[in-house]
Amino acid sequence: MGFIKNFYYSFPIQLLLMHFKKHHVLLVIWILLFFSASGQFGQLYGIRYLFWNPEYLGSVNFVGFAIVGAAFGGFIMTWNITTYILESSRFHFLATFERPFAIYCLNNSLLPLGFVLLYLFYMVDFQNNSDQMMAKDALLFIGGFIAGLLLLIFTSAIYFQTTNKNVFNLFSLNLKEIKKVSRKVSLREDNRWQDILNREEEFRVDFYLTMSLGVRHIRSVKHYEEKMLRDVFRQNHLNAFIIESVTIVFVFGLGFLLDYEFFRIPAVASGVLLLAILVSLAGVLDFWFKTWKGFAFFAIIILVNFVLLKFEIITYSNKAYGLNYNTEPAEYSYSSLDALSSPENVYEDRKNTIEILNNWKKKTGLAKPKMVILNFSGGGLGAATFSVAIMQHADSILGGKLMLNTAMMTGASGGMIGAAYWRELYLLQVLGQIDNIYDSTYIRHISRDLLNITMATLVSNDMVYPLQTFKAGGQTYRKDRGYAFEKQLNENTEGLLSKPLAYYKDFEKRGDIPMMIFSPTIINDHRSLYIGSQPMSYLMRPTGKDYRPRNTDVDGVDFQRMFGEQGADSLLISSAIRMNATYPYILPFVALPTKPVVKVMDAGMRDNYGLLTSAKFIYAFKDWIQKNTSGVVVFQVRQYKREREIVSYERETFLSSLLSPISNVYANLTAVQDYQQTYLLNAVSEALNGKVELITVEYNPQKKEEEASLSFHLTNKEKADIIRTINDPQVQAGLRQLEEMLK
Repeated sequence: MGFIKNFYYSFPIQLLLMHFKKHHVLLVIWILLFFSASGQFGQLYGIRYLFWNPEYLGSVNFVGFAIVGAAFGGFIMTWNITTYILESSRFHFLATFERPFAIYCLNNSLLPLGFVLLYLFYMVDFQNNSDQMMAKDALLFIGGFIAGLLLLIFTSAIYFQTTNKNVFNLFSLNLKEIKKVSRKVSLREDNRWQDILNREEEFRVDFYLTMSLGVRHIRSVKHYEEKMLRDVFRQNHLNAFIIESVTIVFVFGLGFLLDYEFFRIPAVASGVLLLAILVSLAGVLDFWFKTWKGFAFFAIIILVNFVLLKFEIITYSNKAYGLNYNTEPAEYSYSSLDALSSPENVYEDRKNTIEILNNWKKKTGLAKPKMVILNFSGGGLGAATFSVAIMQHADSILGGKLMLNTAMMTGASGGMIGAAYWRELYLLQVLGQIDNIYDSTYIRHISRDLLNITMATLVSNDMVYPLQTFKAGGQTYRKDRGYAFEKQLNENTEGLLSKPLAYYKDFEKRGDIPMMIFSPTIINDHRSLYIGSQPMSYLMRPTGKDYRPRNTDVDGVDFQRMFGEQGADSLLISSAIRMNATYPYILPFVALPTKPVVKVMDAGMRDNYGLLTSAKFIYAFKDWIQKNTSGVVVFQVRQYKREREIVSYERETFLSSLLSPISNVYANLTAVQDYQQTYLLNAVSEALNGKVELITVEYNPQKKEEEASLSFHLTNKEKADIIRTINDPQVQAGLRQLEEMLK
């Protein structure tokens, strides 16, 4: 029993109990890290792979793991500093140690040590099970992580060793003077001391770990004056505050260097640094407001929000690069939308598109060709890679007939990143600038990481205010994570996606390349914004024979018509791609030059598979299609299966019953789109006497638990699994069906 009692009253155990009792916000951050590092949190979004397989400068390497280790070292030291500032005065004996902060960190290492061991276990397990790695690679990565971790910790330790003082060197006391102080205390204010100790000794400590990892009994500090101990902690706290401030300045300073690839640290390192900043802020609130910290937090948020709205200072919104925000904004109202979709505009735009379709028909060389419409689903970088891989394979086995027969391409998010890149490669082949568009090099290009620079910019730049600017199309914009995303995308694709929409206008008009329609969702009213090189007001609302404008709702907005005065043609296609793939929080919502201001986000919120846009396009030109083609084939490249696993609610917990009404709406959002849009496509097919066929190919992971994540980062294993899917029986069956249709 004596051992158990001594163990319980040891400094490491009492510190751990203190965290559970007093620092719930900080504890939640630790729990988040534990669940993320073990792969239990954010599986769908690939968070575990960011921990286990961090990429740096295009590969997983020693330096990348060293940076991650240093980031975790920074987080651990920030946590130690924050809790030391908040709680060290509860443990008076620390002030008498030669290295008080070092002793505190050592005894406060149960949580960090447990996390590091857990992280290394899962990381090594992943590396050993990866087809691309060997045991020596795992050892190298362990070495990199530990090297970065220890480097940061030892650097911090040297700083505190040279600046922190204890009661002896702060007051230049020797043992004889300590005895005098002791006698003074015994003669006066002894009761006051006892009151202080009784009040502060919330956590009893009998033993502590020494720097040599020995166990030593705590000595009494009653013979020290309170002011002496308080001054020691005040001096230590000042040093801790200085290093925290320097760390935060360093993190934000990285934002000015992200144009240089060397400073684009792994995404998980950026995330950990963000958590370190949150720990610091939580500590500041706790230190200044104590038990009022919760109220203070919400009061500060409300006050800042009121000041920003009232005085319109330091307001900022991301913009679509190429658009002119300095001219009169476009009116966004029911009347303006009604005017944009007027019969006159619809007639003009239909006439323009029919000219494009006539030229496309001539290019096929057939009297009644099969019209192919390509649909690409959302799904992050995995969908982008799968789209390019499928298009290369399908077009090659069809001898180039797939792209020749394609009149239009549309879809959402990641799939359209790959689709836009593929169309650009096809255009270069048409222009004779490349010979082999089926080269695997292009798959490697599109599958390169897009997350590192985006996360690094979010943490080091966007958390405060984007100060840097850049020019595009003669306009000036601020550098934020939207800019960073487009910059990385253009670097990955060798600058092919940096052109304005106007560049593609004549190529589309001549039928050299298919039309491409992006359809991001307008947050304000959930309408689709149809972005392309051509005007397409015919997609804004139904325009059949019984067309009556007053009886039909406008559910879409034609980008070219709406922003003609704001330079719609100058919009960079990289911005159109980003607007179409703006997943909340990862990328910023894009504000458009309208009055009132509207913002857009991911197309997947309304049309994740492109079927809605395709059905509207087919219906708008059903008469021309009926007369000039032998039918329509909608070829859909999907990241997700149509047949989803049916969730059981037989043994539903109380918590899941509370959350399921909300979580299930979000989880089944794309399933609902499937149900509605398949029905819509069937109705369109009936209008064309059954001349519309839907062919679907789906990404089918080898193992469900290893499915490519919904992220802008892919591991080598995920990339290999995506390529393997090309030979999946379902995919091959779909390709054979497509080949039959195009004979």
